[in-house]
Amino acid sequence: MRQDGFTLIEVLVSLAIFSLAIVGLNRAAGLAVNGAAELTARTHAGFAADNAVVLSKTQPLDVGTVRTEAASGGLVFDVATTTAATELPGFYEITVAVSDADGARIIATRRAFRAEALPDIASGDPLDDDAPDGEGTP
Repeated sequence: MRQDGFTLIEVLVSLAIFSLAIVGLNRAAGLAVNGAAELTARTHAGFAADNAVVLSKTQPLDVGTVRTEAASGGLVFDVATTTAATELPGFYEITVAVSDADGARIIATRRAFRAEALPDIASGDPLDDDAPDGEGTP
């Protein structure tokens, strides 16, 4: 007499395959959550770095490294802003490194430049009057 249905071995094999699929999906979901958290941290660290660049350009010139804390999106970052002279007189390089609050890893960096003082264009014409428009020398 023939009986329809699954044997115990077939049920155990199908449960093992289903368990492996669930473990794989669980791992993928965990990676997606971690990736989203990392992207959020990088985005807000980038905002903090951009703000530090703007602040360093608007504050009085201070050659050296300044460390501050910055908060963005509920996250706290350690911001190191370094201003260094370049080979051009009166021209400075600004490097900003934003790391997590404990300083363990750098999350975002920015590099910018600033001049010691802008040229005073009110005292004279910055372009040579004899040259066609836009082709003069400052």
